[in-house]
Amino acid sequence: MNICVFCASSSRIDPAFVACARQLGEWIGREGHTLVWGGCNVGLMQEIGAATHQAGGRTVAVIPRFLIARGLLFEAASETIATRDLAERKAEFRRLAGAYVALPGGVGTWEEVLEVLALRKLEQLAAPIVIANVGGYYEPLLELVRRSVDAGFSPPELHRLFAVAADAPGVIACLVDA
Repeated sequence: MNICVFCASSSRIDPAFVACARQLGEWIGREGHTLVWGGCNVGLMQEIGAATHQAGGRTVAVIPRFLIARGLLFEAASETIATRDLAERKAEFRRLAGAYVALPGGVGTWEEVLEVLALRKLEQLAAPIVIANVGGYYEPLLELVRRSVDAGFSPPELHRLFAVAADAPGVIACLVDA
C-alpha cells in the first residue's frame, strides 16, 4: 500500500511525536509498504523517511523544486518527484496514495489533511484517512469537527470519514483495518 503521511518539517517538537513517526516508518518499511511524503530532510519528515528507509521500505519524496533549491531534499529517497509548487505536490499525493495519515504538524499539515477530508466528504476520494492524535495534539481540530456538526455546517456522519489514533500502534491498526 502507498501510505501518504502528512507531517511537520519542524525539529523543535515533542519527542513523543518523533517516536510516533519513527514507529510508523519502521512498520511501513518492515511490512513492505511505500511511504509517500513531503520528502524533506528535517523534522518528522526526516524521521519517518529515515525510519522507513532503514527498515527496507520504499520512499517516494514529493517535493517542490523551491524546497530542493533550499537544500531540504531527503537524499536517501527511493524516488523523488520534483513538483512546480505545493498544489502540484498535493495532486501527486492524491495520484499516488492508497491511504493518508496526518501526524502532528503545522499549517501545511492541517491544510493537506483538511483537503483530503473535504474530498472524502464530497466522494472524490475513497482512501482511508487516519489522524494521529499523539498527546491530544489534534483535540482542537476534533472539537472543531464536533462544533461544525452541531452547528449544521457538516453532516452528522463527518466523523466516520476518518479514524483517530493516539499513537503509532493505533495508526497501524487503523491502516490494517481499512
